[in-house]
Amino acid sequence: MNTAFQRLQRDRRGELLASWLQHLTATFDRHHPHPPSLDVQREVLFDALLSTLTSGAPENDFRVDPETDLARHLNRLIAEQARQLANPSDTIGALLALKQLVARALIDMNPQTPVIEDLQWLDRVFDGLSLFAFKSFVDIRERLIAEQSLSLLELSTPVLRVWSQILLLPLVGVIDTQRARQITERLLEAIALHEARVTILDLTGVPVLDTSVAQHLMKTIDAARLLGSRVVMTGISPEGAQTLTKLGIRFADVISRATLRAGLAEALLLIDRRIAPIDEARPS
Repeated sequence: MNTAFQRLQRDRRGELLASWLQHLTATFDRHHPHPPSLDVQREVLFDALLSTLTSGAPENDFRVDPETDLARHLNRLIAEQARQLANPSDTIGALLALKQLVARALIDMNPQTPVIEDLQWLDRVFDGLSLFAFKSFVDIRERLIAEQSLSLLELSTPVLRVWSQILLLPLVGVIDTQRARQITERLLEAIALHEARVTILDLTGVPVLDTSVAQHLMKTIDAARLLGSRVVMTGISPEGAQTLTKLGIRFADVISRATLRAGLAEALLLIDRRIAPIDEARPS
């Protein structure tokens, strides 16, 4: 047990915690939301950190064990800050601010006695914590970005049932290999689920039509045919049509219409339906 940090924990815990929270309020919290639970998380981390300083010996090395309470509390705080779009420097800055407060308190308590060993122990603990915090922050941020990207990817590939046995797949944005694979998977699942005989593939929102995109689309169309669904392609811009022609790309046996309205009318004809005026449908 470290007696210097024991005295600090016993005599000046409240003062140090208040000073640290006040510093964070004046710096980090000015630019980010401050939910009520944040101060509780900070206080729990503060106590875990003081306990770590108290239980360690100055001559010991220090490395953060991910299974300890200190690591778990720090990870929760980092996750909260990452959701608030904070930077790693904000988290490490908060730790360094606490380190300065503790170091100053150590020196104040022992003005006549050298506290070099205690300060070195303090340095090792906070150095280890800073490295752990940086790595955790990057890991959590990358995981959040991956989850958000997956959500956006799913939202950008909706398969809509517009009529009995007719599906609409409006494509928006760039189509790369990963997205093309997801488009095909979602479309085939929807065709099987709804027993769709016709699929309208609307390309109005696709900014670039080139060889790569055309190859992805042809694979999707071939897969839909194997499940018995015919494909009506709509929304190819005049520039896109010229590009595909120059590249020599042809969508053989695929019905193509200039607009989504024309494509929907064609899809209805393929299932022996049509849109007619109300008067025409009434018996005379």
